[in-house]
Amino acid sequence: MQTKPYELIPAKTFMLEKINDIYLASREQLFKSGIYQWDDQYPNKEYFQECIDDKTLYVLTKEKEILGHVVLNEWEAEEWSTISWNGKNPYIIHSLMIDPSVQGRGLGTEFLKLCEKKGAEKGYDSIRLDAYSGNSRAIKLYKKLGYEEKGSIYFRSKPEGHQEYICFEKIF
Repeated sequence: MQTKPYELIPAKTFMLEKINDIYLASREQLFKSGIYQWDDQYPNKEYFQECIDDKTLYVLTKEKEILGHVVLNEWEAEEWSTISWNGKNPYIIHSLMIDPSVQGRGLGTEFLKLCEKKGAEKGYDSIRLDAYSGNSRAIKLYKKLGYEEKGSIYFRSKPEGHQEYICFEKIF
């Protein structure tokens, strides 16, 4: 019997606890690696509920198991205004995370390809995101998948020494 492929589906409120559990585990894993990109203010359970309500939170699933989640919308941080983007109608990735218990199996690649597919299906011409400059695994993945490094920005709301983020874009 053939296994079902990975799916990217809209999150529902009944999934909120699992979504938050993945966030907490992901944040803890990042902290252990010295990466302080997330805190109690962003993202958090209330943010995830708002995104569910706005229909912008999606979960990565395989055979009904939630493996990760991402927010996909059109919102860009004001800090991004200094970047020279190429796309005119971008889909934006926020808070992409994979359950640490299933990392290291190529899910990041599958996840990003599904985000790109969803963006193309919705009529966007590109996809954008930012990544903490100290998150070498994420940066390597984005570059491997053809995301172009567009420049650096600084989030003053982040802890000292953890404020530089690299912006990436991929044109469809």
